[in-house]
Amino acid sequence: MARKLRARDLPHRVDITRLTGEGAEGETWATTPDRPAYVEQKAKLVVDRRSTSPTAGQEVTASTFIVLLLEDDAQPRSKVTVWPGTPREREAEVITSAYLEHKKAPSHIEIWTE
Repeated sequence: MARKLRARDLPHRVDITRLTGEGAEGETWATTPDRPAYVEQKAKLVVDRRSTSPTAGQEVTASTFIVLLLEDDAQPRSKVTVWPGTPREREAEVITSAYLEHKKAPSHIEIWTE
């Protein structure tokens, strides 16, 4: 049985805004505030998984790495606000995300943002 990462293991908080639908009147979004996370501001080349991006499928530079609980999965195009309520607060779009599950390591979600 896989172990899950626990909220107490994640020292930071983020707000997650997910794209919930698209229709004739535009896109609809839902925000989940104050979720546990681990946030690192570091650059890495990643493949852009956003289908509507002009750089879709190309390597782009991501600037923030975030670890989330499994229930907080954030797909590409979702928006994540890091450091909410601080002078460093900023919102960025998810470029790529990965679901990581292993029976000997804590299962979690890894995302990279703009």
